This record gives sequence, structure tokens and C-alpha cells, in this order.
Amino acid sequence: MAITRNIKTKKVIRTAGLMTGTSMDGLDISIADIGLSNNTADFNVIGTTSIPYPNDLQFQIRQSVYGTGKDNSALDRDLGIWYADKLFEYLRSESIDNIELIGSHGQTIHHVSGQSSLQIGDPSFLAGKFNVPVISDFRTADIHAGGTGAPLMPRVDEWLFRSIDTAIITLNLGGIANVTLLPCINNGDVIGFDTGPGMALLDETFLVESKEGIDLGGELALEGNADERLVNNWLKAPYFLALPPKSTGRNQYGISWLDDHRHELDSLAIADQLATLSLFTAKSVFLACEEFIRDHQVERVIVSGGGTHHACVMKNLMERYNPIAVVPSDELGVSVDGKEALGFAILAVAHVKGIPGNIPSVTGAKKALVLGKMTL
Repeated sequence: MAITRNIKTKKVIRTAGLMTGTSMDGLDISIADIGLSNNTADFNVIGTTSIPYPNDLQFQIRQSVYGTGKDNSALDRDLGIWYADKLFEYLRSESIDNIELIGSHGQTIHHVSGQSSLQIGDPSFLAGKFNVPVISDFRTADIHAGGTGAPLMPRVDEWLFRSIDTAIITLNLGGIANVTLLPCINNGDVIGFDTGPGMALLDETFLVESKEGIDLGGELALEGNADERLVNNWLKAPYFLALPPKSTGRNQYGISWLDDHRHELDSLAIADQLATLSLFTAKSVFLACEEFIRDHQVERVIVSGGGTHHACVMKNLMERYNPIAVVPSDELGVSVDGKEALGFAILAVAHVKGIPGNIPSVTGAKKALVLGKMTL
């Protein structure tokens, strides 16, 4: 165990963060030199990239997420090997060396708030290939302590963005959207939760039309007209009325949701469907923040995730938050596509240093806990 004792005492740890989220589109990698204490995080990003899943692997993941796959254990192995190979290739291509630690979130296959959460991508292949500790399975400890297991980025947002004198909202637009509400320091608890659909419903709807790919830039959605009546009806669902802590996933806002609302969507042209779902995402996010905005002097909304590239969702968000500025995290030195990968690199450093990575006011856990399990 000398390797873990040595790394725990280091002031700065070169860490690789790997993230594959509810968008199911590929692997985000962030390499950073990270210094961490209970209250502050210093980081220098060495490199960031996103690597799309090959079609066959993405197909298998979709089968597992939607319950039609036959063997998660084989996919767990295949993903673990793929992660290790892609990280190795990226490091070699960028001449990055001296990696000391890896934080791997894994691909979410199943998440039921407060009950169970499963991420796959066997970390032993990363540990074997790089001969460094790998931290994974970040959500289980929080669930065992009575928490929702998600979102986990609020702790990272607190380290990266919390301010002494202004309130800030951070928003991640992945397959599912989640926010962190950061009041001024000493002016209340950090709050964070999943607001509902992010890009998942849009991606699944576009996939039916195109058979492959996504409307990444939102061009087709921009051509459509949103049905605000439908959106307002959808926002009456119990999830949006429930108070945090709460979390959700594709089990709730994925293909099954679209099947349940197919009779409504099929009456619209495809561009109008996408425009309507874009408004649904934006409005559900904004409504989740309204009370916080009323109670705090919010300076800006910092947005990250793949949805940042979707012009229609972003247009709807900016209209609703106006006059509060909506800015991509790039403007603060954190890649919009690599922020969560950086986040899990930071949470991996927190693990080896024994620093809690959850926030009980966010997840509802009974106490703050060190998150993750180590593979050597």
C-alpha cells in the first residue's frame, strides 16, 4: 500500500478523469494537475478530449440501458478494455506522461434515485495498463448513506466556482440536466439536483428521424415552432413538483417517456417536435431555479455539457434567465465538454486524500462521505 500512502501526501497529483454519461455518445477525458484541500481546488488542465463510441459499442450500451441487452458482464469487460486503450492512445498522441491517478465514472446503465445506481467499465483494465490507482463506483456510498447518489458535481462546483459575494448557478446539460445552486459563502447550503430532461429526449427523437447521429447544433430544432401548451402540461408531472434532493435518469426521461407521449408528438412535424422538446428542457431547468433566483442575487449561470452546443436549447435558456448572464464554462477555463471528466479527476484526488465528495444538503445522505472504490 506504499503507492497510496505516497500519493496521499503529494501536494499536486497528475490525474486522468474519464466520464461517460447519460448521453451515451462517447468518452470524455481530462488530464489535470490537481491540488486539493477540504475547501479549495487548484487545477491545471494538461489536455481534454472527447472520443465517440464506435457504432457497435454504442448499440450494446443502448441495449443494456433499455433492458434489451443480454450480458452486462461482457460489456463491462469490453468497456474497461476500450477505456484503457483510448486513454493510452490519447496520452501517447499528446506526449503526456507521469499519470499518477485515474478517476473513472463509467457508463451509467441503471439509476433509480436513492435506491441503486450501476456504472460499468471494469477499472481493473485501467489499473493494469497504467499501474496507478483507479477510483470508480462513486455513487454507491452516498446511496448506502441514504442519499440519492446524484448529482455529484455540486461538490466539484463548490470547489471550482463558489464566490464570497455573489450567488452562482451551474448547469450541466448532458442526457439529463442538473443544476448546482451556489449561494454566497456563509449564506446558506449548496443545493444541487437533476432538473429533468437534458438532451436525451432530443437525441432519441432525432435518432428516429435520422437513424444515426444527433442534432448537435440544434439547427433543425431552430427551424421548428414549439408547442408551449404541451410543455406546460408536461411540467405538471410529479418529478417537477417534488422538492430536492432528487435525481433521475433515462429510465424516466428516455425512450419510455417518448413512448408515453408519442400520441402528442406525432401530431407535430419533426422540427416542431425538436423545438418543443428544446423548450421543455430549458423551461424545466429555469423553473427549478426560480426560487433560488428570487432569494439570492444571482450573478450568472455557468453552463457545461454537450447541450451547450445546441443553439435552440441555449436560446431558450438565455431568454428565460435574462438579464442574468448565461455563459459557457469555457470562459472560466473549464472545458464545456470536459468539465465532468475534470470533476471525476478531482473526486478521485478527494478519495486518496480522504476528503468527502458528496454534500448531504444535495443528495440527502446522512453524512458527508469519501466517495468511490480503489482498484490497484
